[in-house]
Amino acid sequence: MYHLLIVDDLPIIVDGLLELFEQTSHLELKLYKAYSGEEALEILKAHSIDIVISDIKMPGLEGIELLQEIRRHWPSCKVIFLSAYNDFQYARSAITYGGFEYILKIESDDKIIHSVERAIAKLEEEAKEKAIVAKAQADMRIAMPSLQKEAVLELLKGRQLSTKQLRHMLEEVRIPLEAELPVYMMLGRIEEWKQGLSVQDRALYIYAFKNISDEYLSSHVCSYSCCYDQNRIVWLIQPVREDISGGAEPFMDWMRAHREAKRLIHVIQQSCERVLGLSASFVLNNRSTSWNELSPCFHTLKYDFATQREGIRDIESAVFAVTTDNDEVRTQTQSYDPFYHTRVQLLMTCLENNHQEQFSELYLELVSIWKEDTGSYERKIELYHSLSAVYLFYLSKHPEVREYLNTLLDLDQLFHPQHQGSWEELDHYFWQLAEYIFEWIASREEDTPAEVVAKVHQYIERNIAADTSLNALADYVGLNPSYLSRLYKQITGEGLSKYINDYRTLAAKSMLLNSSKKVGEIAAALGYNSALAFIRFFKRQSGMTPQEFRMLGSEIQQQSQ
Repeated sequence: MYHLLIVDDLPIIVDGLLELFEQTSHLELKLYKAYSGEEALEILKAHSIDIVISDIKMPGLEGIELLQEIRRHWPSCKVIFLSAYNDFQYARSAITYGGFEYILKIESDDKIIHSVERAIAKLEEEAKEKAIVAKAQADMRIAMPSLQKEAVLELLKGRQLSTKQLRHMLEEVRIPLEAELPVYMMLGRIEEWKQGLSVQDRALYIYAFKNISDEYLSSHVCSYSCCYDQNRIVWLIQPVREDISGGAEPFMDWMRAHREAKRLIHVIQQSCERVLGLSASFVLNNRSTSWNELSPCFHTLKYDFATQREGIRDIESAVFAVTTDNDEVRTQTQSYDPFYHTRVQLLMTCLENNHQEQFSELYLELVSIWKEDTGSYERKIELYHSLSAVYLFYLSKHPEVREYLNTLLDLDQLFHPQHQGSWEELDHYFWQLAEYIFEWIASREEDTPAEVVAKVHQYIERNIAADTSLNALADYVGLNPSYLSRLYKQITGEGLSKYINDYRTLAAKSMLLNSSKKVGEIAAALGYNSALAFIRFFKRQSGMTPQEFRMLGSEIQQQSQ
């Protein structure tokens, strides 16, 4: 129901309009009346009015002045002016100040009713827009924690941003930290879980652990936290903004922030023991870290955290203050091969495409870190998992190869590195695995390149109305899609798509000349979902439409007879 207020200094006008709208049954209206602008304002203050029909020229508070007050205090209210003055100046003023419509009193009742109907439609439209905006804002509030977490985890993975980009990102996801300042990093975890806890229970405990920690930290430092694992949390910490000042004082602010964070760790641990019945441990970086060095710092802290004794019961001893010197972090970063993941991906490509020579070169480059006296343990075990993933992915796609290898090697080694005595033995195992795979491929390569091309052509001609994608063709001949594409072009001198288009064109011309099929039927026979798409294709290939080609063919046949 909409609330309608009628304002006029002439009672006969007000009463007449009241009677009109009382008889307008299709509009659900609650009606109010006022005989002056001042009285109208009092009603507006007391009730939620949606639409006002007002005279523009009244004693005291005039219509335009009433409109200005309404726009100031009730901006969504629609004001329709009903005036005896057919004056352009009045109409312009009404529209300028936000009036909805301007109608003359001599207009018909229907026009007045239609004006109110339009006002109601506008109110409903605005209500829908507000609902959409409100839902979007609510969705954004719900999504914000996920967006914040995603942004921070990207930084922890090594994403590099300029100060300006970082500031924009922090503001966009509403993380209360300064892009221009470094941060302290702290990690926390639950040490021992109670027996019989479900996954949901553990998630609730982690949520409570995070909330308790954030509550204590928020009173003394500026911080942001998120889970990076099932029971592990990372905090980024800066001094409270009001504490950061110029001169020599900032150093003291950072020292104070670090000292407060370390002190609060013990308070948080005691609270977790008391409230949750769980013990927690933390690792806190002793030096602040720039945003662009977050990733190496994070991984160093994670490693230091992981190497500490699990299941610590003495909460006082469960704090590890780790110094990750920026020079040390930089050295670790520089020693890391930035093309490592690219090399691993290329290794998979070589295996898929049967490029044994290139595979061997890449493999030898990668496993050089498995020499006893070079490379850290972390790098070596990372390589083991990367190579295992390459082989396991390949074997999952080629079960027949897996069956063959099972007769020659113990594939359990792909899951358990500890079964091998040394890195050299792992190297030998993975190398032998590759040799057996390439031997199997060689023993199965019965088709010559020319035979492969012939098979492809045969498939296309038989399945022109079905799936002739590169993936479908590759599955048919048993080759990797990219390898098939290169092989076909190398043998024929043209791309697969050109052959498919040429064959479609040839088949279309044959059907147009030698059958009475309609264009739509021919399109369907050639794999097109619409005749229009086929017509465009045919014209692009032949320079004329199918119908033009058929007519030309008929003329040539008639002339030759």
